[in-house]
Amino acid sequence: MNYLLHCLISPECEQIRIGNLIGDFVKGPLPDPPPTAIVQGLRLHRRLDRFCEDNRCFQRSKQCLDPRFGRYRGIMVDLFYDHFTAIHWSRYHGQPLEQFADELYTNLQHHHDLLPPSFQAILPRMIERNWLVSYRHIDTIERALHSISQRLRRPNELAQGIEQLSCHYHELEQDCHQFILQAQQFLAHNQP
Repeated sequence: MNYLLHCLISPECEQIRIGNLIGDFVKGPLPDPPPTAIVQGLRLHRRLDRFCEDNRCFQRSKQCLDPRFGRYRGIMVDLFYDHFTAIHWSRYHGQPLEQFADELYTNLQHHHDLLPPSFQAILPRMIERNWLVSYRHIDTIERALHSISQRLRRPNELAQGIEQLSCHYHELEQDCHQFILQAQQFLAHNQP
């Protein structure tokens, strides 16, 4: 999953949510210095990633995408699910997405020193471009695919992946809705 979906599925605790959000930026054994709640969020992120790998809806979404994207189909589904999460936010959360995002950005700035340097580096862009809210727009997803494509070491066609969102929009949207409900149930039984 990507940023917005990880935030949605997190408990209300701001530090657990931050840990869950930054999970892709923390590799290897979990660090000691962050407060316990951030470590709980990092653990939650890893549990949710494993849940995602085995989830039927997520796997079905990956399989509907063109096989030429190979192992990068998971990245595409992550971004596509963030798009659906953003446009259907009010279906899953009582707070408007704009307000939720502003509060999260403020919390991230408040805990800036606890963030991994690689996340600290992207945080200003995330806030300036309001990534979490802008996921509503297909052109944002397209730019994200292009940006990720350029950062990958292997040659890939990820930058052309946006056409897959258009081709499979309704199937992906339905899978995402089911996935969110299943992930919320998973979290209810697997509290950090």
